[in-house]
Amino acid sequence: MANQDTSGSELGPIRAKTDITVDVATRPALRVWSGRDKTPERRGILGIPGFASITRTLEEQVKLDDPYADYHFIQIENALAKLRSELDQELETITTFIDEMVPPAMTLPDVGSNEPCILPIRFASRHGFAMLYELLKMDKIVMKTLLANHIGLLNSSEKFKTLNRLEARMRTALYTAYAYRVTGVTRDDMAANNKVAKRAIEMMGELKIEYLEGTTRSPNAPQLPQKRLATLVSTKDNSEKTGKDDGEDDVVSKLTAGLDRVVGKKKAETA
Repeated sequence: MANQDTSGSELGPIRAKTDITVDVATRPALRVWSGRDKTPERRGILGIPGFASITRTLEEQVKLDDPYADYHFIQIENALAKLRSELDQELETITTFIDEMVPPAMTLPDVGSNEPCILPIRFASRHGFAMLYELLKMDKIVMKTLLANHIGLLNSSEKFKTLNRLEARMRTALYTAYAYRVTGVTRDDMAANNKVAKRAIEMMGELKIEYLEGTTRSPNAPQLPQKRLATLVSTKDNSEKTGKDDGEDDVVSKLTAGLDRVVGKKKAETA
């Protein structure tokens, strides 16, 4: 049987056929997810879908060679790493507390909600998913905290203190997304110091040279435009070549100096 000619065929983009979903069991976690809309009477609170929308825009601006987007990608990544460490510690603390306080003869049931809230995930942001994983971890910590209170190991004051602390830590990380503003600036604009660059500096402040040049980036950041990548490769090659030549010159200089000392010593002994 002859092979079918597929030379003119094109594959479409790969997409999920159904939504990703997560189950959230506790009200504190659901509050963090949802946030709150702004009204004339009260300020809005950023939720995870809003956070993912901002970070998705930031990731798109990274691809357009915005140095501020690259910088803030790293700042949000650092905030998420700090949150991850804090929640890992919270989970370890409450788990160890329950294990140590519950008698061996006592068997605790698995804790969960009979009717969890099923949330569809409809964003495409690396940082958005990283925050979602921490939300699910927070949900688990809250359930363990409620269990410890239910069986009399944790008083109500400590329970509410823990729940408030968890929400505050989540929101602190969420709010780091607000620091970024879309300016439409590129690294070429910054190098030319044109009007777009001056407006960006006025809005966002000065950037260190390593972000302007693109030499300091997160390994998880989206790829830069091909033109910028070519510039970075060229700069790196020149730097390595220069560094190699300088190193070789330094070795030759040291060998020459050593030979001069030996020859000088021999001449002195002969005289």
